[in-house]
Amino acid sequence: MPKALVIFGYDKPNRYTWSILMGYLESDPILMEQYSFHPLPFHIYKSHHHQDYFENIDFKKYDFVILAFSLLSVQIPQFEEFNINHRQFFNIFHPKIITIVGGSHAAASPEEFSKFKIDFIIPDEGEYAFSQILHVLLEKSKDKIESELIPGLARGFPIYIPANQPKLVEVGKFPPFSAKFRLFGPIEISRGCPFKCKFCQTGNRADKMRHASVDNIVKWVKIASEIKFDKVWFLSPNSFGYGSKNGVSPNINALYDLLSQIHAIPAIKGIYFGTFPSEVRPESVTREVLEVITPFISNKKILIGAQSASNRLLRSIQRGHTFEQVKKAISFLSEFNFNIDLDFIFGLPGENLEDIKENINFFNEILDGKYKNVKIHTHTFMPLPGTPFSNEPLGKIDSEIMKIVGKLTKLGKAFGSHLAQAKIQKTRYSK
Repeated sequence: MPKALVIFGYDKPNRYTWSILMGYLESDPILMEQYSFHPLPFHIYKSHHHQDYFENIDFKKYDFVILAFSLLSVQIPQFEEFNINHRQFFNIFHPKIITIVGGSHAAASPEEFSKFKIDFIIPDEGEYAFSQILHVLLEKSKDKIESELIPGLARGFPIYIPANQPKLVEVGKFPPFSAKFRLFGPIEISRGCPFKCKFCQTGNRADKMRHASVDNIVKWVKIASEIKFDKVWFLSPNSFGYGSKNGVSPNINALYDLLSQIHAIPAIKGIYFGTFPSEVRPESVTREVLEVITPFISNKKILIGAQSASNRLLRSIQRGHTFEQVKKAISFLSEFNFNIDLDFIFGLPGENLEDIKENINFFNEILDGKYKNVKIHTHTFMPLPGTPFSNEPLGKIDSEIMKIVGKLTKLGKAFGSHLAQAKIQKTRYSK
């Protein structure tokens, strides 16, 4: 049986993907025996900056090499640049290179990767499809693999063949971290979202929320605590919706069981719940939820997805809540002495002067001291593939919004990436 090398980069935006995926793969003894996995401390589209790094790898030991990419839409310009200018970079080191791409951009625009001559694309959950293509490559050359035989796998080059229905794994059944490579991230407790917000990829890909069991989550946290963890945080589209059948109405018993059992693990010194990357929907914030979670969690700040102060605009983008529910959430959280970060998106499609005025009125209330414990987390609308707003133009920030956000920022009442997302400032992903 051949031996092969898998190279992937755990760049900061993609680290969580790889910690979960490698946790799954490490449970497969055949793959661990036949493949060497080589995680890079940088994304592999930056490999041309690190040629010395690859000269220290003994590529001759392997029959073929797999380059595995996980890509956000914002990373595509740099990925494209690498493919144009350094297409043959890895052929210097090995003659048989196989490329596989997954991530949110692959989920939204899988066919786009054909032009990059990517061999295989995983446009949905990656655990099963990625492990199966690794197994099949031990038996067949890439040219003889029929992608439709592997659920959730698409063929990219030489001709695009869409993926068939993916096989979904049981959330939480496998480790959400890589013990071997020490790739840790937030503990995944839920996947999917029952809402189809027009700007967001998550609910437009998987509209049913699936939850890991309390027993599995606690088991993995205990193992992680024996290796490295003394603090734990979570990955969920709506952390207060954990265990909920509809993903919104809180399941009080599930929240209590989860947090109380983790809190009882001696090595765990901190539990962070309702913080990034597990923000909270405002209608999930209730007094009963806060009574249950407050004794167990360490964070004194909760992140809420508000997006706009305009009810008209919230309806237009199919957000599924009102701004009155945002204010009610602020009121409940204030009772329990929490600080609140509110996500706002400027320049959403269809935003009009009245919508902007609603935002300004609310921001003025913060300036006037009505909401002493609230900060605005600022964003500018960015069209993402695979969403109803994918063909809309990049959002523009109103001049009055710019002024008042500037005042809030000076007072420590606003922070975020709205200028970079509006391309007013350069970012690490600027081409």
